[in-house]
Amino acid sequence: MRIKEAPDLQQTCRDSTPQGSQAYATRRSKCAYNMPRRVLLLIAGMLLISDLVTDSPTGIKNAAYLRGAFAQESPPKGDLIKGEVKPYGELYVFDIRHGVGDRIIDGYNAQRGDKIRLLDFDLTDFNRVRGMLRQVGGDAQLRLPGGQILWILKTQIDSLGAHTFQLQLDRRGLVPTFADEFNEFSWYAEGLNDHPTGGGTWRTNFGYAPVQHLGSRTLGSNGELQVYFDRGFRGTASTPLGIEPFRIVNGTLEIVGDKAPENVKPFISNYEYTSGLITTQFSFSQVYGVFEMRARMPKGTGLWPTFWLLPKDRSWPPEIDIIEILGQEPTVLHTNAHSKANGVHTDAPDVIRVPDTSADFHLYAVDWQKDEIRWYFDGFEVARAPTPADMHKPMYILAGLPIGGHWVGRPDDSTHFPAVLTIDWIRAYRRATEP
Repeated sequence: MRIKEAPDLQQTCRDSTPQGSQAYATRRSKCAYNMPRRVLLLIAGMLLISDLVTDSPTGIKNAAYLRGAFAQESPPKGDLIKGEVKPYGELYVFDIRHGVGDRIIDGYNAQRGDKIRLLDFDLTDFNRVRGMLRQVGGDAQLRLPGGQILWILKTQIDSLGAHTFQLQLDRRGLVPTFADEFNEFSWYAEGLNDHPTGGGTWRTNFGYAPVQHLGSRTLGSNGELQVYFDRGFRGTASTPLGIEPFRIVNGTLEIVGDKAPENVKPFISNYEYTSGLITTQFSFSQVYGVFEMRARMPKGTGLWPTFWLLPKDRSWPPEIDIIEILGQEPTVLHTNAHSKANGVHTDAPDVIRVPDTSADFHLYAVDWQKDEIRWYFDGFEVARAPTPADMHKPMYILAGLPIGGHWVGRPDDSTHFPAVLTIDWIRAYRRATEP
């Protein structure tokens, strides 16, 4: 729907036709004494300034009227856009993309927490956006790079803050500190009698208990139904159980979740599923920075792909959940930051509607800064939260495919196995100068 440009000002003037000297006609300004509206406004503005300088009561009285006249000089025009409803009716997200012309948002609600997503404008800082905003009557106008104009109807600009706009990830000054492109799987070996411990990037258990103990291979507090395997894991058996959940396929890492074979269950306390976990607990950690993963998620009830950060000192919380996705809702992204800075466990969850994460690869990232944490999907911000007071110490990377749990529920007959979390790469950066 396009909102039409407001017509030119109309004015009543004497008709120049010879029929009836007393006849009048209402028409667009074509009378000999008529001036373009811009010229009239300019003259009015000059008179207003003169009156205000001399404290003229007339000028002060007419100031509001003339401001309104100036505001009408550029009436809202462009394509009307509607917001995408966030899950559970929480808010609207309005997508504004570079190069598609002027846009009008009608229905923005600051109190509801609506978001405006600015795509491909190379805008990474709200201070720059703030400088492009101006009030035009009762509407907010945002003059974007490239000449596009965004109108936000019935909105005061002081209601538009940093939390309103979802901007692009600022990559200026990022220094690479970690990368795995998964041309091979670099395993931190544990549990093999014929192989020394260590020697690789990715540890494949939590390390909360001995390497063969289920306390290192699943999180019972979550109600998870899987055991994390690697080729050295034997459970209560005398030799490794022969399940390898990691495979390299065309330069990607596939983490495979599957039903546990019947002959394996007795050695893993009859857990129902096998899956994989990777961590940089022994190979990489850092304070602050950008952490990102390009991946394709599995789809299916009870699947729970995750990408997160934990403290190297093994305390908990804090924890940054870069992403959590419930397999039955592959178009919903969950982010969170857990803390115990005030003595009790708190978190900052957010829920974001995104394209189907199981249909293609997408980029998931977090920018963890000293004062603030920002989450990104495909390069644009989707959530932010203050950095808790206990989140200023080195943290390491984890990614995996839990199956089942109190939150995600149990797999059902619609869940296809084997299920695969496919990771193209994982990278981390620090900033040359911390914001």
